[in-house]
Amino acid sequence: MKTILINFNNSFFVRNFLRTDTLQCLLRRDIRLVLLTSQEKVDYYKKEFPHKQITYLAAPKITRFPAERFFKFIEMASIHTETVKMMQRSEFYRSELSIIKRIYLYALRRLFWFLGQFRWWRTIVRFSYYRLPSQDYKKFLDEYRPDLVYSPTTVYADNRLIKEAKKRGILTAAMVLSWDNFYSKSILRVHSDWLLVHTASIKKQAENIGDYPGDKIIVTGLPQYDRYFNKQGILPREDFIQSISGDPKKKLIVYAFSGKVGLQNDFRMITILSESVRKNSIYPAAQILVRPYPRYDLSEGKLDVLKKKYPILGVSAMSHVGLNTDNWEFDEHSLNLLTNTLYHADVIITTYSTFFIEGAIFDKPLIGISFDGKDKLSYHESARRFFDWDHLRDIKKYDAITLVCSEDELIGAINKSFANPAYRADGRKKMVKTQSEFQDGKSGLRVAEAILHILHHS
Repeated sequence: MKTILINFNNSFFVRNFLRTDTLQCLLRRDIRLVLLTSQEKVDYYKKEFPHKQITYLAAPKITRFPAERFFKFIEMASIHTETVKMMQRSEFYRSELSIIKRIYLYALRRLFWFLGQFRWWRTIVRFSYYRLPSQDYKKFLDEYRPDLVYSPTTVYADNRLIKEAKKRGILTAAMVLSWDNFYSKSILRVHSDWLLVHTASIKKQAENIGDYPGDKIIVTGLPQYDRYFNKQGILPREDFIQSISGDPKKKLIVYAFSGKVGLQNDFRMITILSESVRKNSIYPAAQILVRPYPRYDLSEGKLDVLKKKYPILGVSAMSHVGLNTDNWEFDEHSLNLLTNTLYHADVIITTYSTFFIEGAIFDKPLIGISFDGKDKLSYHESARRFFDWDHLRDIKKYDAITLVCSEDELIGAINKSFANPAYRADGRKKMVKTQSEFQDGKSGLRVAEAILHILHHS
């Protein structure tokens, strides 16, 4: 029996691996899994995914020593992309540090950003970091002697685990988590022996930004999208709308929050949409479903406060286990809520989230926010900047999204979407083709097959 050791620190792994065909395929092939996660979630996962071939253990608490933090600073500053360049400028203008410290940090970031365009510099960063001592996972590697260490991300603590495993001669593989990782989060500070990526586009980024050899990269598609293509868990429209206290006769506007950076503007948009619904500026009659961002989910209490202030529908996006900041969980209810939200939406509005791609899978009209409500903000604080980020610029070219720059344009785009849902449908198809890679609902199986190939042919 082969043993795979995996460390995971948030529920994206649960959504992308444990709740897909990947897990069952590996278990059927007599694979033993040793899963390291936070102490307070060990019992939860034992109940959710019980199996004699799975061992759940509390992951070590990782101390980020100054040297570790410094290498993270260098890595992120060295990503030579337009996204990082913009983020560095925004950080300079928005920082509350003294002007001297701001200038110093900005100059340092700009220096590393300039150097980051050169492969020799990125190689030096990796070479130097690899020699930084680390023993965090020693007892797990000693006791379980895995045949493969698999990392579901290429950032943060996973770098240390991959590094320790490689120094011991243990086979390693990693998965690039998301579409924006190479544009803003990683240059692959540590190279695993194999790399799994979702799309051919990310493969090119891994080669060009991460300097990773193309013959060691496997393109799998996105396992979390399998349930979309397979229409898994879809409810009748009336049942779903009533389950969120809505009116099945009204159109459903889904507003998806994008994350921490855009949070203030998300609330500005909710205000505008709510006022438009009250004034009957949107027609036919519509209702607004607010979709919180998973990592910054809104509790039922916070949603109740919003519902009293605005005429909206809202349900917590996630379940929650424990008390720490990563207590959010993709359980089956959360995933079915997400799928039905996308499937039954009449129009989807967001600022910079993956809802653009997910909505396109269901061929829904998409609206992107590129203004700041009634506020007049500088470019570096404004929603106008988001579609200049590399990963959003990549999808902008498909003409799948209606970008709106004012309140009038937003309301007009909603009404046009209701009147003609097929508007920009060709662009949506092009975006889905490139951003999901496969549309057969079998990406979870491809991930499992890739892992098995690595285990048995390396």
